[in-house]
Amino acid sequence: AWKGRHSVIEAINELMEELDDVMTNIADQAVEHVHSKETILTLGYTDAAKAFLLGAGRKRNFQVVVTENAPTFRGRGFSEELAARGISTVLISDSAIFAMMSRVNKVVVGAHALLADGGVVAPAGTQAAALAAKEHAVPFVVVLGLHKLTPLFLQDPNVTVNDFRSPGEVLDQDVLGEAYQGDGEDGIDLDLRVPNPTYDYVPPHLVSLIITDHRGGHNPSYVYRLLAEFYHPDDYRLGLSS
Repeated sequence: AWKGRHSVIEAINELMEELDDVMTNIADQAVEHVHSKETILTLGYTDAAKAFLLGAGRKRNFQVVVTENAPTFRGRGFSEELAARGISTVLISDSAIFAMMSRVNKVVVGAHALLADGGVVAPAGTQAAALAAKEHAVPFVVVLGLHKLTPLFLQDPNVTVNDFRSPGEVLDQDVLGEAYQGDGEDGIDLDLRVPNPTYDYVPPHLVSLIITDHRGGHNPSYVYRLLAEFYHPDDYRLGLSS
């Protein structure tokens, strides 16, 4: 039997325990970052944003503006859940983000990954919201667990920032089928493409604060310290062969 298996199993169990505590730790410190009577905008639904807002809702009275998050529209169900928990909630279309930005005190979003430069990979549409927040001088706050921290940069050849989801989320499948069955002029296929990206990259200069499950909030420029603490330089290649 492999002699190191007990150490590996112990490390995996420790990691699982830490992951179980991520959302609890985020929720516990939320009240430190939210003031009563504030209006907070969030995009669609993420587990981290949910934990943060519900955690703050235990002791603070505030309003949340939720974008519907097309084409998945996960924000609709999230807005109903927040309202059911007693939090004043407003649901808006994604196109209304800029118009509503002047009325909010901060933006709180979750993210898919925290890159080495302090930028984040987040659900599609997040960069547009970050630009709107910058234009209106509204703090843009990212909440996530530190297990999403990576030593990689956007320009790293091993980084695939985006995935593309089914175009059927954007346009009815029947319409898509017709577009490629010679229904255009002279019986040719319609010149129709429906890209549906999953993520955006939000550069660090658009991020005001990063709140993690460890030791509260940090500026994007502090990420290099987190990398030094959580990664050994030999681990930066993440097992990729040279």
